[in-house]
Amino acid sequence: MNSWVVKINKYSYQYFLLALLVFFLLSGCSITSGVFKSKESISVYAEALFKRQNFLTQQLMMLSEEDMTLADEEIVFQAELQMHDACHLLNEYANRELEGKKMGVFFRRRVKNSFKACEEGVNNMESILMDLE
Repeated sequence: MNSWVVKINKYSYQYFLLALLVFFLLSGCSITSGVFKSKESISVYAEALFKRQNFLTQQLMMLSEEDMTLADEEIVFQAELQMHDACHLLNEYANRELEGKKMGVFFRRRVKNSFKACEEGVNNMESILMDLE
């Protein structure tokens, strides 16, 4: 009877290892698909941010200086500089992509890390332009 228990434990151990291996393989596949989904969402977010920033730049070009006070002009000028400084990596990425240039992993990471500051600059500029209207 003891030898039968030992054989079951031996086979149970092997089945346990096999089940554990299958679990890790399947969870690895789900992690990979999650990464691809996040890359997709990052590119959608980056494109939307780029479009917002370009739309604001167009709005700034159409602003009439006669409609603003000197203080308003200074506020808009400073906010525009801040937005362009914060979004320069995103703009550079878009230009490189249009030219068909390859971009390294480190450059892409720097661009991704600049999203927060760029969005803050865009939000700031949007609020300033809303206040002017």
